[in-house]
Amino acid sequence: MSEKKRSVLIVDDEYHIARLIFRLINWEEMNLECMDVLYNGEAALQTVLEKKPDIVITDVKMPKVNGLDLIKVSRDNGIDASFIIVSGYKEFEYARRALAYDVEDYILKPINAKELNDALRRICSKMDSHDRETTIKEKLHEEVVKSKNIIKRDFLKNIISQSEERGMSEASDISEEVAGSLSGDLYRGIDIKLDCLDRNKMDPKQDKLTVERVKELVETILSEIMDEVLICERDTLHIYCLFNYDKEKSKSVRNYISELLLKIKDYLMRFDRYEVTIGIGNEKTEFADIRFSILESYRAVCNRMHLGSGRLIYFHTISVEENTLLKDKMEEAKEIIRSSIEKCSRDALTNCIDELFNEQNYPNNVDDTDYYTAAEQITDLFFDDLKQENLESQKKALKLQCQHCRRLLQLSRLLKQNLGDCLDMILIVAETKSTKPIRQAKQYVEEHYREKILLDDIAEVVGLNPVYFSALFKKETDMNFSTYLINVRMEKAKKMLMTTNDTVAAIGDAVGYSDQKYFSQLFKKVVGVKPAIYRRLHS
Repeated sequence: MSEKKRSVLIVDDEYHIARLIFRLINWEEMNLECMDVLYNGEAALQTVLEKKPDIVITDVKMPKVNGLDLIKVSRDNGIDASFIIVSGYKEFEYARRALAYDVEDYILKPINAKELNDALRRICSKMDSHDRETTIKEKLHEEVVKSKNIIKRDFLKNIISQSEERGMSEASDISEEVAGSLSGDLYRGIDIKLDCLDRNKMDPKQDKLTVERVKELVETILSEIMDEVLICERDTLHIYCLFNYDKEKSKSVRNYISELLLKIKDYLMRFDRYEVTIGIGNEKTEFADIRFSILESYRAVCNRMHLGSGRLIYFHTISVEENTLLKDKMEEAKEIIRSSIEKCSRDALTNCIDELFNEQNYPNNVDDTDYYTAAEQITDLFFDDLKQENLESQKKALKLQCQHCRRLLQLSRLLKQNLGDCLDMILIVAETKSTKPIRQAKQYVEEHYREKILLDDIAEVVGLNPVYFSALFKKETDMNFSTYLINVRMEKAKKMLMTTNDTVAAIGDAVGYSDQKYFSQLFKKVVGVKPAIYRRLHS
């Protein structure tokens, strides 16, 4: 059976012969279906041109449009059907002309069922082989295209990754294969930055869908004019694009980028949760300088802090200098941050961040990129000094949120809030951790005060070294453990003296003192009067 269902058109101006051909074909065996049975060449030609059957079985001698004319016109119109000629004539001329039109078979009347079906099997087998070859070629082509796209995508991704790990100026891996595919005169990088207007409502799924739509807009709009467009997105919603184009398109490229901003803004209006800013690096004439244009686009978009967001920012239009003063203050801040962590001092941390990110402390023309870098360094320093693996996700989330701050004040508040809350949480955890064994010890005393309890015993119960437990208990309760134990026993004894008729000796034994004299002396020392007098006073 054929691998796929094929359509067959039967054409013969003799009705009985046309119907005979239909009955002789083993339709199901070869997975064939009849498109139509027609009785003249004109109708057949129209059907072939409109419906494009896979196989046409046609008589040669028909009025107006004969079988050979049908084949010729079909071939002239690019129809790739397989033709079988049926003829009652044995003239060699028909066979010769049919072969010239690449006819698959030539069958003489009277038609033999085996000969007809054998011809159809050969055609179907040939078609199946051709389809398999075509499928293989298409898959190979898809794989080649996919591989090239992956190479190009990874090339840009590697440039960005290297810039984040070692600094853009040190990124040096150049793909010869990518270089060979970029034939334009100029290279330019842009950074499409999507800022979440409410960082508390960030949604990774929606972010992903939005990024994909923005990438589609980039490809749709800019592919019209660019020789090549490479795109790479980061989880900070920076969408980096690398363009390659000829010099004469330079002005048009700027217009297309402006159009791109408008299209993205129009798309984002339906969400009311993002704002877009596009940073544009300088044009480069050398392939090796691509990384610098990408860096410039990032720096341009970072300067939305003082230039404003929701617009195009060309790197060559901004006048910025390295913020050396900020870097000096960062060195001082590192020690303050470490100290604030040791002391769990939120106030010290807050004051440090306020001082570091107070724009009045710096010149007006500094590069805002340095503020983002400082925020990332502070975040790394803070969480690395804590040395707590369970906070790694918070560290990553905070660094991501920093990239969505469009103003310096936003960045400062974000750091103070998150790092301050983290300090408070650590303090609570530490306090909880230190008070837990004290609570356990108190609970044990409450349940076992009648028994003999030594410091070593209770320390073992809570799982601490006796010396450490003693110091911790003193710190948390402001009294020694032995004093606490005596106080608990005396409170129990006072209650029994007031509510029972038990003897002093029995009560002393009930609270852990088998020696009545010692119990009475200790009771008087703690309470101020002897047990018997206490009973008379409170009876």
